[in-house]
Amino acid sequence: MTRRFEIYQDAENHRLVVPCGFSPTAAVLDWIWALWLRLWMEGLALFIVNGLTTYLLFIGGAGWVAGLIVQAVQGIGVGFAARKLRSMSAERRGYSYLCSVDAVDPANALSKLAAVGGVPLPEWRARRLSSLPDLAPRGLQPLLAVARLTLKAAFHFKLVLVLLGLLLAAVVALPGMIKHDGSAQGFTQILITYTLSAITALLGFATLWLACGSLAREVEDFTMQLVCTKPVARWQIWLGKWLGIMVLNIALLAVSGFTVYMLLLAKSRGLKPEQQQVLREEVLVARKSAKEAPPQIESQVEQLFQERIRQQAVASMDRDFVRKQVREQLKASLQYVRPGQGRRWVLDLGADAATRLKNQPLFARVKFYTPDYAGMGAAFDFGWEVGPPEGHQRQRFMNNLAPESFISFPLEPGHIGADGKLTIDVFNLSEKPVLFPLEDGFEVLYREGGFGLNFARGLGIIGCWLGLLAAVGLFAASKLQFNVAAFVSLAILVVGLSSGTLKQVVEQGGVIGVGTEEGVVTKDSFINRGSVVVYGGMRWVIDQIAGFNPVDSLSTGRSITWTQLGTAFAVVVVLTGGAFAGAGIFIFTRRELAAPQ
Repeated sequence: MTRRFEIYQDAENHRLVVPCGFSPTAAVLDWIWALWLRLWMEGLALFIVNGLTTYLLFIGGAGWVAGLIVQAVQGIGVGFAARKLRSMSAERRGYSYLCSVDAVDPANALSKLAAVGGVPLPEWRARRLSSLPDLAPRGLQPLLAVARLTLKAAFHFKLVLVLLGLLLAAVVALPGMIKHDGSAQGFTQILITYTLSAITALLGFATLWLACGSLAREVEDFTMQLVCTKPVARWQIWLGKWLGIMVLNIALLAVSGFTVYMLLLAKSRGLKPEQQQVLREEVLVARKSAKEAPPQIESQVEQLFQERIRQQAVASMDRDFVRKQVREQLKASLQYVRPGQGRRWVLDLGADAATRLKNQPLFARVKFYTPDYAGMGAAFDFGWEVGPPEGHQRQRFMNNLAPESFISFPLEPGHIGADGKLTIDVFNLSEKPVLFPLEDGFEVLYREGGFGLNFARGLGIIGCWLGLLAAVGLFAASKLQFNVAAFVSLAILVVGLSSGTLKQVVEQGGVIGVGTEEGVVTKDSFINRGSVVVYGGMRWVIDQIAGFNPVDSLSTGRSITWTQLGTAFAVVVVLTGGAFAGAGIFIFTRRELAAPQ
């Protein structure tokens, strides 16, 4: 198997052969390999970066897995830059570039040069600036070339510099302009929620703009017609554009994310000691959530439904509406806690939870409602008991909580049963009933890992969103002019943010003459049935995408698992983005580029 070799020659006609492409030795040895090549400054810089990232991950509690991943990423980068580093080492020792030869090994490269009398052939003199084509299969080399040209165009139009300036302004200036209240929650709201939301918005709109412009503009100024005369398929052009945009997105996301992470660690030292402890235990951590298994109520719903429709006043009503009402009434009976009564939650934390979480802090997260409008502004008294019901060492305490907002409070460790289940009883000590929703009324959060790796996985999910936006922009530009493509892309984005409207259409059963106070559909038409199918499908897709919200998870210290990241990539990029990509490639492949304008 042949590969590319560069041949260098000094003033005394001594020749040096430098292999191109990825170097596993450089990837493993990293800065040691650079020092061995006598690249003192480069080796020292790599050593400092290694030490700095390791220190930041250590003080951030990211764990050794995150450290290995960061070191592996840096090693891979050095491995790809091996040819450049070797050429720098050769030139500093007095060698000059002579030619590039495809050969089996260095000796074979020198023998090929000797066979032509030591004078390189004209086609050997060209020097390849990137090592990627040496690694990629020949079928993918045109795709990488298009990606490289897309990146060059982004730099040519100053988009990268402008966007990088906006990102750094959002990351650095925004926390400086908005002052927090000194609490860990206020600090988190600004340093994580606001900055990551601003980064996502800026990169999202820039991605749509670049995706529409990079394809539509090249068609409008006839550049694409020249590209299509080359031996490159149109699907490679389309995917090459997407790949180039995503390389730029990942680079900008990494820079801005790393800046946020460093600011978070640096500014957290300015908080009071007690707030720093809250930050370490509730935010700068990856916490897993445990909830009670949802009750199986469908059999009871069906039984009550059959009894209800036997009543003369109900027999003429819409069956789906009656069944829905029965279900909601039954759920309400399971959620209400009347004055002087209690409710029990049994949470399964895992078979080894009693030993694994023995000394780890636990936090209860509660949200409840009151049916009494007059009592909405008042707080409610509750009594709590935590631990096995048969035990005598249960944790007992009282607190005063406000309704309609999530409230967290710590629980003493060591009260998990031997079977890994945590039993918690609450007693309503107020004079008014309260309602704990079955879906999100109560949960327990416990530590699962460090914050650094959790933060990186959150950035990975944001990258998945950007991949979808790039596919949407290229899909619109596959047929439309730039301004129209940008409008269509923004319209698709607005529809994606209108899940409430889609939900209302599905629940009402259509868009024309639907819904009465009794919930009966007044007009059953083809348009209504079709709108329910279409809007229902759109709502399902949007719900799947919106379910991955890393900003909220990072702000509350929730764990973002590798499974969630993989699922986000599969759903957002592969399935949803792949659907837009397939449609865009199909349209672009059949588009007549030479049509008169």
